[in-house]
Amino acid sequence: MTFSLKFFPVKDLIFSVIPTVGTYFGYLQGVSPEILPNKFYAIGIGLITSLILAIIFYRENVKSYKKSLAELLATGYFMNFTGRLGKLLKSKVPINFTYKDGSIKSFDAKDIFVEIGIPGSLQALTRYSNSVESLSEILYVTDATQSEPFWLRGNVEENTLMIYEFPRTLFSLAGYLKTESGDMKKAEKKSKKIYGYFEKKIEELRILNGSQLPMDKFEFKHV
Repeated sequence: MTFSLKFFPVKDLIFSVIPTVGTYFGYLQGVSPEILPNKFYAIGIGLITSLILAIIFYRENVKSYKKSLAELLATGYFMNFTGRLGKLLKSKVPINFTYKDGSIKSFDAKDIFVEIGIPGSLQALTRYSNSVESLSEILYVTDATQSEPFWLRGNVEENTLMIYEFPRTLFSLAGYLKTESGDMKKAEKKSKKIYGYFEKKIEELRILNGSQLPMDKFEFKHV
């Protein structure tokens, strides 16, 4: 793991770690001289203990940062895509989809279903992304609440429009993970943890918003 000063626990070091040296020094002064011949041994033990605590605090700060980052991306993705499309699918009027050639086709909400692939790692995200892009085509959806239409990918299967989606925002973590890990093999291993935070947050949001969105239209699929 690449060391970064932004995760260094300065506050914890001042208010928790450094006082440990003094505490141990005062406590260990009463220990038998045969065990601790002089005060430098006591100070040394205090410093070692402080260093261990600093490392623990540092690792916890890194973990909290990754979790917060994943949850932020999950919340943004859920609200921007699932929330926006969900509101359209709750409407009673047909929804118009524009193809790249300019042709337009309308579907009733009851004939539209959405599969959202939630990847377990960076490689899984890449595989699912390639699969979706090779098996579906780009469609543009007009939303009256937006000035511009938004696009998605889907296929018509037996008069049913099947929309395939995945969190593209997770690709933004690829560079971060590679920089932190040094190579893609390690980045793949570490991505499983941070993508796990993302998936857990998506599940929380799905449950929280279950009464507001037509969740019978959405399948959140672990890929």
